[in-house]
Parts: sequence; C-alpha cells; structure tokens
Amino acid sequence: MISGSDLSESYAAGDIDYIRGVRKRIIVVARGPFLFPMINPVITKKSGEYRTEESCLSLEGVRRCTRYREIEVDYLDRHFKLQHGKYKDFIAQIIQHEIDHFEGILI
Repeated sequence: MISGSDLSESYAAGDIDYIRGVRKRIIVVARGPFLFPMINPVITKKSGEYRTEESCLSLEGVRRCTRYREIEVDYLDRHFKLQHGKYKDFIAQIIQHEIDHFEGILI
C-alpha cells in the first residue's frame, strides 16, 4: 500500500501474490478502468530520484524511501508476449514498491 496526502489509510494501490512452486512474479496494474498483469517485470531505466513516504500492508506505519519519477519496465503480458512500458509519477512509484517486494525489500 502506498499512501499520500490525498489517499486514505485503507487504500491499497498495488498488490502482488506468491504462488507456491510457481516461479512467476506478477503485478496487477490499474490504469484508469483497465487492469493488466505485468509478469516478471524488470526495471530497465530510471530517472528523477526523490525521497518519499510509503506505507505497506506488510508493515505498520509509514517509512521513508527512495523512488524514481520515471521508469521503463520490460515484462510479459497476459499472453506471455514481451512488452516495454514507460511509467511516471504515482504509477511508477507503485510498480517500484511492488518489485521491491519480489526482491525481499520492505520499505
């Protein structure tokens, strides 16, 4: 969960799940009314480093962390076709947060 001044404490912006025995990293991203999975996402480029505060469903409270305003990500779509996306601002922050979980990083 990532919270900001315009978000309530009960708002979850992103989520990941682990499936025992399956070696896939899956993030489901919401863009407007559309949801799409990012399978095995890898950040390939990042710029615009900044410090922010985030909260997480895995932890209590809010913590400081470093994020990037713009990122580029390679991932497989739901048809397992390679995709490349450019993301910025809040959606980029969510993706970075969720990829950190895959690496065992909690804010």
